Amino acid sequence: MTRVALEEPTRPTWSGDRLDAAAVRLERDHGIDLVVTWPHVWLILPEEIRAEITAARQALTRATTLAAWALLYLPLAAWWWPTALITTTLALTAVSRTSTATGTYALLLEASTRLHTRDLVNHLGLDDADTLTRHLTPTPPPPPPE
Repeated sequence: MTRVALEEPTRPTWSGDRLDAAAVRLERDHGIDLVVTWPHVWLILPEEIRAEITAARQALTRATTLAAWALLYLPLAAWWWPTALITTTLALTAVSRTSTATGTYALLLEASTRLHTRDLVNHLGLDDADTLTRHLTPTPPPPPPE
């Protein structure tokens, strides 16, 4: 089952589901909203970990760029048959690289958040991680008087 999806699929693509699975598990296991917490965790991460995450994100960007090139070559396949071979090769390579890069990136996001949330809680002077998301979520301004 985990080969298909680590959590219940809710996104239109496998890569979206893989990234969402990390957020779902953090919310379920620790009550941490990854979208709210991640920018703050990023600021306290050691430089080595930040470099690893940046490298994984760049690999994901390169893989999706390769997929875009495959889409750009696709219309040319109607006029010149060798382009179909190029398009197929680019598409298959892009799918493979995107799958690997997304898995690595999601794993690093989840692991970094799990490992460094306690540091963030201590840095902010909070009692426990349960209040972290509530503390970091901005409150909307009050409605203007009528």
